[in-house]
Amino acid sequence: MNKIIFVACMAVSFGIAACHSASDKEEHQTVFEAGPPKDTVKKDFSHVVFATKKDTSCGMPLSAGIEDTLQFDGKVYGFCSKECKNAFVTVLKKEKKL
Repeated sequence: MNKIIFVACMAVSFGIAACHSASDKEEHQTVFEAGPPKDTVKKDFSHVVFATKKDTSCGMPLSAGIEDTLQFDGKVYGFCSKECKNAFVTVLKKEKKL
């Protein structure tokens, strides 16, 4: 009988501890009331005329999303990521065009 009471008390104790830790997690959640973080907001390039319709480094269509741009030789190039832009700049420097 004592074992049953002891096991029941332990189960209740663990249940209370689990509920308490779950409510602590809910209190510390971040809420974005002013909109999404700035790094997730899409940039508007609808007014820009690009030299190509694809990222010159990886070939991805610019319609899928543009992360960065570069103006070179009177033209504007769009890139899907900063890494693709950096790769393009590296090629230009290697060819001594930049």
